[in-house]
Amino acid sequence: MRYGVISDIHANLEALEAVFDELQKAKVDEIICLGDIVGYGPDPEKCVELVRKHCKFSLAGNHDHALLGLIDTRFFNQYAKKSVEWTKVQLSKTSTEYLHSLPLIEKIENFTIVHASPARPETWNYILSIDDAADNFTYIQGVCCFVGHSHVPIILERNNDNKVVIKRENNLELDQDKQYIINIGSVGQPRDLDPRAAYAIFNSEVYRFDLQRVRYDMSKTQKKIIERGLPAYLAERLSSGQ
Repeated sequence: MRYGVISDIHANLEALEAVFDELQKAKVDEIICLGDIVGYGPDPEKCVELVRKHCKFSLAGNHDHALLGLIDTRFFNQYAKKSVEWTKVQLSKTSTEYLHSLPLIEKIENFTIVHASPARPETWNYILSIDDAADNFTYIQGVCCFVGHSHVPIILERNNDNKVVIKRENNLELDQDKQYIINIGSVGQPRDLDPRAAYAIFNSEVYRFDLQRVRYDMSKTQKKIIERGLPAYLAERLSSGQ
């Protein structure tokens, strides 16, 4: 099976549509969403609708849970808090119920998917380094685990000696005798200084992973953020990919 894998859409409709167009061209078999469909961006309802339509598997992210009142937003920054409150009145009952139905972690074929971390998905911990990853490999079912949350792509590999290293490739054939934690980056708000929308394609038959980027009509998204009264910073940061 060839899977398209997306994460951290954050209500950025233009970025999501561009990614779906690329995945359609690539003729993937199924699409997986790792969560944070909403938050920050100006089109939460339309993005939820598209994910429901196109994604065979989808998970909940911390912004999705914040919208539902399932986590405390005390530790959210001011921009995240404002976007959560704004988004609450934008979603239909159907979309809200859909977000409620989403699990935190799943096993599919020979890999695991989770929004934040497989060890404790409900605590929303980040995996940003070798040390962060080390405690999480035990909780992976299969050869790899796809994560989002940080908006920064990274591939961490654990070998047979339990040594964890960072792989620098964006395109990689996974070694079935090793394990991997792979952050696929963000569709709607990249933070790795590359403003293009990020997504991945994984071939589960040959264990091939490819990270992809695509440009989208960012100015349209930025204009809508301002017009709908969301913080201007949320529009500005898209240009620099941070």
